[in-house]
Amino acid sequence: MHPKAIFADAVAASSTSILIGDLAKILKQNGVEIGQKRLFSWLRDKGFLIKRKGADWNSPTQRAMEAGLFEIKETAFSHSDGHVTVTKTTKVTGKGQQYFINKFLEAAG
Repeated sequence: MHPKAIFADAVAASSTSILIGDLAKILKQNGVEIGQKRLFSWLRDKGFLIKRKGADWNSPTQRAMEAGLFEIKETAFSHSDGHVTVTKTTKVTGKGQQYFINKFLEAAG
C-alpha cells in the first residue's frame, strides 16, 4: 500500500473528529495550498456548510451530516452570574477527513 492509502485507512478507522482548521493543516502537509479561511469558504461554496448568515453560519448542511462527514459538538459554559451559554462546534469525522483529503488530492493530481 502507498503511504497515503495507509494514512487514509488509519483516518477512516479513527473515532476522533478534528476541527476544520486542523483539516486545512493536514491538507497543507499533503501539498494542497489551502488555509483555514479558504477551506471554510470552499466548504460553503460546495454546499457542505451553511452559508446563510446567522446562528447556522458554518454549520454542516443536512446532506453533509447524512453522509457522515461532520458532527456537531455542543459545549455548555456556566457563567459567574448563573446563565449558561451553549456553543456548537463543527468537527470533521474520520470518514469526512478521508473524503476531503481524497477529494483535494484527486483535484491536485
